[in-house]
Amino acid sequence: MSQEPPHYRVSRIAKELEASGRDVIHMEIGDPELDTDPRIVDAMCRAAREGHTHYAPTRGVKPLLERLVGYMERFIKPGFDLSIDNIVVTPGSKVAIYTALRLLRPRKIFVVEPMWGLYHSFASEMGIEIVHIPTRMEDGWELRTEINGVEKGDVIAVVNPNNPTGTILSRESISNILETAREADAYILADEVYFDLIYRGSMTSFLSMDYDRVLAFYTFSKNFVMSGFRVGWVVSPSKDLANNFLNRLRLIVGGPPPFSQYGAAEALTLMDVLEKNRRFYMETLQYSVERLREMGFRFVEPSAGMYIFAEPPVEEMNGVEFTYRLLEEEAVAVAPGTGFGDYPGYVRFTTSLRMERLEEAFNRIERFLERR
Repeated sequence: MSQEPPHYRVSRIAKELEASGRDVIHMEIGDPELDTDPRIVDAMCRAAREGHTHYAPTRGVKPLLERLVGYMERFIKPGFDLSIDNIVVTPGSKVAIYTALRLLRPRKIFVVEPMWGLYHSFASEMGIEIVHIPTRMEDGWELRTEINGVEKGDVIAVVNPNNPTGTILSRESISNILETAREADAYILADEVYFDLIYRGSMTSFLSMDYDRVLAFYTFSKNFVMSGFRVGWVVSPSKDLANNFLNRLRLIVGGPPPFSQYGAAEALTLMDVLEKNRRFYMETLQYSVERLREMGFRFVEPSAGMYIFAEPPVEEMNGVEFTYRLLEEEAVAVAPGTGFGDYPGYVRFTTSLRMERLEEAFNRIERFLERR
């Protein structure tokens, strides 16, 4: 049986409180409080009216695949040797990760933590042994330990830029992980969802490192605010690995609705939308950094994404107790650190709320702390 991630449980309780009449502010789930650009919605509706309502090719519709090739080259590596045969369009990133693990069936998965909690849940459900590779705030969430015990066919999973910390691993760390995988003939699951939402510095993609046993995951949910469209994509430097992934996806669920894919294809022509959304995330993230610092939270300032992973300034409770008491007393839902590894002293804040709701959330948190 799979284990429900702790922040999913928090979200369920929060929705129950809402149903009872409480005004709950949701900072536990990464669903941006923005509307999808009307041009993307129009493209989706137009595609449906034009008859794109039947089964789509499992790899994806051709206009989307062709535009993804250019998009990846723009953000990952100019001149990147990539074709549509290296890409598979997926119904979001969760399905992609699940499909990858079903395909690879590793004996062990080495998880660089903190890590988005669904990796733990999927591995637990499939009976895959989880090897935790922790990083620390004191090290800037940089990987300082070697990954030992990796054998042929095992998987190393990395979220970079990171969810929940918003930090970016150095090129040295990426190179060390790559060499570990290369020496063992292991696979790398590279969760690079926030690759186009970087505000400071730059990232090194595993796709640019000349290693074939990589499956990299991406989604339209955050960058183009299309979480309800359920469109993501997977890239592998190996066409054989991409095709094997495609065949497994075909067995499990197939691709997203074709009209959603045409909406995604339109999004890739609208770089003004991406830049507008990036500015929104930057502004709400910076405001959140300032408010949390004023209240005494300890954290590394994020360089990407839409989250802050922080230690609350309270000695009498850990992050889990902080989460549930804050929800009960002030109706603010955050994610406990235990959902991302062995981090009971931390909580994750989603900062992609409209500014007035974000301000109200931090006012409630400040009020909660003043009573301690």
